Amino acid sequence: MTKAVQVFNNFIRGQLDHDLNGRFDLPIYFNGFEYSRNFYVNYKGNLKNRTGFEYVADAADCVVQEFRFSKDQTYLMLFTDNNCDFYSYDQYGSFGYVTSLVTEMTLTQAKTAKFAQNGDVVYITHAGSTPRIITRTGATTFTWSTPTTTGINFTTMGNPRACCFYQKRLWFGGFTLKPTTIVGSESGVYTQFTITTQNIKDSDPVSITLSDITDPINWMCGGKKNLNVGNAEGISLVNGGSIEVITPTLIFATLANTERANSVDPVLKDGLLFYSSLDSRKMYYFQYDLMTESFVSTECTLVSKDATVGRIKRIVYKRDDDDLMYVLMEDGTMAAVVFNQSENINGWFPIHTNGTILDVETITRPDGKDDMYIIVRRGAAVYLERMTDAVEFTRFLDTDFENDPTKEKYNRLIAEQLKKCNYLDCSSIFSQLKTSTLTYTPTSSDLTEGTITSSASDFSATSVGHYIVYKTKTGAEYCVFEILEYIDDENVSVKMTSEGTFYSSYTNGWYLSFSAVSGLTGFEGQEVYVVADGGYLGTFTVEDGVCNFGRECQSVCIGLPYRVLANTFVIGQTGDTDNGQTISKCIAKYRMRFVDTAGVEIGTDINTMQEVQEFDPAGFFDLPPLPMNGDVEISARDKSEKEKRIYLSQKFPLPFNLTMLQLDIDYRRID
Repeated sequence: MTKAVQVFNNFIRGQLDHDLNGRFDLPIYFNGFEYSRNFYVNYKGNLKNRTGFEYVADAADCVVQEFRFSKDQTYLMLFTDNNCDFYSYDQYGSFGYVTSLVTEMTLTQAKTAKFAQNGDVVYITHAGSTPRIITRTGATTFTWSTPTTTGINFTTMGNPRACCFYQKRLWFGGFTLKPTTIVGSESGVYTQFTITTQNIKDSDPVSITLSDITDPINWMCGGKKNLNVGNAEGISLVNGGSIEVITPTLIFATLANTERANSVDPVLKDGLLFYSSLDSRKMYYFQYDLMTESFVSTECTLVSKDATVGRIKRIVYKRDDDDLMYVLMEDGTMAAVVFNQSENINGWFPIHTNGTILDVETITRPDGKDDMYIIVRRGAAVYLERMTDAVEFTRFLDTDFENDPTKEKYNRLIAEQLKKCNYLDCSSIFSQLKTSTLTYTPTSSDLTEGTITSSASDFSATSVGHYIVYKTKTGAEYCVFEILEYIDDENVSVKMTSEGTFYSSYTNGWYLSFSAVSGLTGFEGQEVYVVADGGYLGTFTVEDGVCNFGRECQSVCIGLPYRVLANTFVIGQTGDTDNGQTISKCIAKYRMRFVDTAGVEIGTDINTMQEVQEFDPAGFFDLPPLPMNGDVEISARDKSEKEKRIYLSQKFPLPFNLTMLQLDIDYRRID
């Protein structure tokens, strides 16, 4: 028997094509997966489970687009038949409905429309009508109208399919009667398109027909030095030649390459233009190549086409700490794409949910990062949902660790942060977190019974039997009171049930516990997952719109689960004379390096996986186990086999972050 060690220290290639299962000579074989669902990596290579999609509002099949007036004021537009609903953030960062606007655009037209925004105006084009505009006239008011344009005869040219702003001009292109023609407005005057033939100024309107192509223009997108034009024949570049600025006398169009593009809007990221191929199975990035002194399109799905089997429908870029693109497929699934050219990072991670995703969009929120919203059909209902943020946990050494040798205070601080975690879909977090000031007046000699007075009307007769729990600020604040008697809306009689320290006046916030949540009519008769106070509680069936937990909770997250699973290709070291992939072997030990992780399963058989962290929800009231940080080693329950894969799963709707996996392998050379 020979012993060997195999280490996986990054997972940046995501799901690779299944037919690469014999290419163990490639480095990507050992940092990619044969199968992946609802995992992703960031540019660091850490393997994480995606966060949940939280419920925002009931919706209908629609098209979603961002209206970005400023960093502090962005809107999500939801287009249905002849209507547009606007959602935005208020001054406190809460997201919700703003207003509705009657339009002259059907849902069918909206699904093929192109949008271009400048300031407080959004231009909308599609083959079914002349251009339309939405104008923001106030923080909560918008108008729909037809722009007054001079110099374009839409009767003779047809309706433009594409539009964009570039070099202070509004551009129309892909007209139904002149499909390869583009026109640009006067510089800074977006309604003036009259082509002049005398006394021509550089700022005058421009027009050009792209002679290198015959298929209609699908989209236009401004780049650093060129107006990029995509169609079924490739990418054309429109510019002013060596001076780059386009003028009426200096405008040139060249078919830069023949990697064909469909009508999916491209995305700009890191100076690269990402677009979908004509067959909707490939994604390219377009750039200038110094070696060949030409523009080239490079495929970034070359070994990941299994991830696009649903056919690319839309591409969006979510600007946040993970820096991912998200690709929506026509079959209602998605993929998260991690891409960093300088680090040679390119990975595709399929994302599935219990439903069909109809559309997706990212919008900038007030703190400068992006939120991603989806329109998803779940059964007969359609919802607007938001991908939740991953929580950044406090590090132990950043706390008062010298006075916390048992980590109890640290645990309480982490528990508060776990309450913010959401790893369920169509989900909501329910909490009776109060911000009023509490005053405790003891009435017993041992100080454990007394009266609590709130500075607000927080109590009712139904509060009896529930608990008041301090919200901790540093981990040291902790006290639990059971409510024995209701006195009035501001006063209750209580008994202290914890060993914490009470405060005569407490201002850090507090929870009023509860044992059930009502109003869940959308989940009627369904089994939902519940995370309570930061720990997985279990599954419950909603009856008459009520989910009854049978225990007291301070904060719960209720929603639908999604499968989080990945498996490697066949493992095995390969030497000069032996191919470890075809030799019988068993795993002796798993060594894993985690960051803030709970509830992992691992194994070589998907049906007999081992739990890495086990816990019983009956064992805590408000303090779940600390997530795992650092190295965890377990002995494997494994048998000797030749074809062996490693399966990884997040069993519970809790955070997962794996930075390294090491396998101790026993090889048997005589079977």
